[in-house]
Amino acid sequence: MTTSNNESFIQRTCLPSEMLQWNDRNIMSVLKNCLGKELSKVTMPVTLNEPLSFLQRVCEYMEYAEILNKANKEEDPADRMKLVATFAVSALASNWERVGKPFNPLLGETYELQRNDFKILCEQVSHHPPISAFHAESSNYKFYGSINPKIKFMGKSINIQPKGMVTVELTRWNEAYSWSNVNCCVHNVVVGKLWIEQLGTMEIKNHSNGYRAILDFKEASSSQEANKVFGIVENDEKKVRYRLFGKWNEFLKCASEEDYQLCMQQKHVNESMSSHDRNSKKLFSKLNSFKMPSFLGVNIQDDLVGTSELKSLSLNEDADISSDIKSALLWKCKERPAYSSKTSRCSLMLSTLLHRILCVTPIQDCAQIYDISKKVM
Repeated sequence: MTTSNNESFIQRTCLPSEMLQWNDRNIMSVLKNCLGKELSKVTMPVTLNEPLSFLQRVCEYMEYAEILNKANKEEDPADRMKLVATFAVSALASNWERVGKPFNPLLGETYELQRNDFKILCEQVSHHPPISAFHAESSNYKFYGSINPKIKFMGKSINIQPKGMVTVELTRWNEAYSWSNVNCCVHNVVVGKLWIEQLGTMEIKNHSNGYRAILDFKEASSSQEANKVFGIVENDEKKVRYRLFGKWNEFLKCASEEDYQLCMQQKHVNESMSSHDRNSKKLFSKLNSFKMPSFLGVNIQDDLVGTSELKSLSLNEDADISSDIKSALLWKCKERPAYSSKTSRCSLMLSTLLHRILCVTPIQDCAQIYDISKKVM
């Protein structure tokens, strides 16, 4: 157990019990009659659940709340927008490898979390359809919204649509940013290794000055190619100020539009030279099939451009891992605890339940609900 700066908050360092392994569960016996159905309305075995309420899961949005503190300090609206976009991407990182289903909150159920730099209150405001509302605030920002998750079994995968709008307000600038989260897909539910993908387009709007960020979460053909995200930050005149790239479960970087265009121009030149080099090789291979007069004393191969030098100048196909483009790191995902794979892969943020606060939380707080607390206390 560790003690924070506020002595009333004593935090543990991990969950006390391990999760059941997916291999021990007969998933098909549960899902065989659920094809195309809304899973939030289907009774599921409790062993498929994380030891968390969905309201607690919502709080993981705040794992990288310090990004919003940085955004509130920026003078340039483009810099503020890129950091708000970074926060939106970082909020999805906790979903990585999280295949367990959180408990459905009861109508009127709440969850309150207070840290030294922010506090957040969540409440289940509707049962059918299930809608969860939340409000977080600090001296620098407010973050609030509602989520109505739609979960469907599609035969080999489970699709999750987090319908709803979320909003960030930066208090210093009196600015409001809003967006909707992208869809989530859990692959290989029946056979194979489970893996999670975020896919779709996220548009973040600044309603005060017309700036916006557009993020494209790429769909992958396999788990090895998953998790890539690319985006732009535009001003009110639709002029691109920044390019964003990375992986939503690892990091996000940015490059100025000027540096990006310069790199793309260099890439185009290198590709043209490489194409010319390939054509030259074909020509010389034909010429080499003929016997050259020995008195010429010419070594044709000496005139070829070194292909290794061309390759060293070219930009990698994936700009997010390229060292050729001048970029800055905006965010890097925190490493999960070593025991994470045995405890529902929860982030450290929610593994550290505040014990002393339980004595002052209301009875409807999900930390007080027996079905959940007996698994996590």
